[in-house]
Amino acid sequence: MVDAAAATGDAGVVARPLVRQGSHRATCAMNGPRWQAAELTYLHQLAGDHPFPALLKRMKMRALIEGWPVRSRKAIANRLAHSNERCRARVGGCTTTYGAAEILGVSGHRVRAWLRDPEILAILAPRVYTGIRYIDRRGWRRLAQQRPEVLGGITADRLFLLLEDRDLADGIAAAHPCGRADWRVRCVETGQVWASCKEAGAALNVHPSTITRALREGRPVPAVGLRFERLQQQQGKG
Repeated sequence: MVDAAAATGDAGVVARPLVRQGSHRATCAMNGPRWQAAELTYLHQLAGDHPFPALLKRMKMRALIEGWPVRSRKAIANRLAHSNERCRARVGGCTTTYGAAEILGVSGHRVRAWLRDPEILAILAPRVYTGIRYIDRRGWRRLAQQRPEVLGGITADRLFLLLEDRDLADGIAAAHPCGRADWRVRCVETGQVWASCKEAGAALNVHPSTITRALREGRPVPAVGLRFERLQQQQGKG
């Protein structure tokens, strides 16, 4: 919208944007009453440590107890953005799978593979919000205590960043200096062994996920007509 005086088309007249009166008041109304210092302190304590839906719930409960205004989802998100805070936990009190991988210095696929193990999944007990799994630090410490070999091959300093327990981290690094994973695969027909599905895929010119899926489903890889088996499993049977 432009000023009516500028819309006449007369030479030398420059169009000027029409400033709506009360726009600042409307913005303030959208974001609610002014934030109190105690509110902001509590919000910053939660930010990055809890999934956003859990953060909203905690903020609402605390507001009812303290007599603060009950803020909308948008108002809280705007406030976090204004303060350059995270709206979603990733590497805080709760971690995502890829957040934990970042802390440990390993691939996200490795952490996701752990969660495919029913026993590990039960130990970690992740909470799911909007399709994303979140694991708190207590869950990681339970894993370290009950299945320490899973975290083998990771340095003590990296483990400490995730577990927040120096003795536990040092103990695992000393007892399990090497990772437990043995990713070797063998072609049933030829007997050839590769260090991983990735190497086998590169040698046979097929995508590694195709070999992984064939292993999981117990069928040949369609593109090459070959069957594969995990070498670790075969050695365990012997």
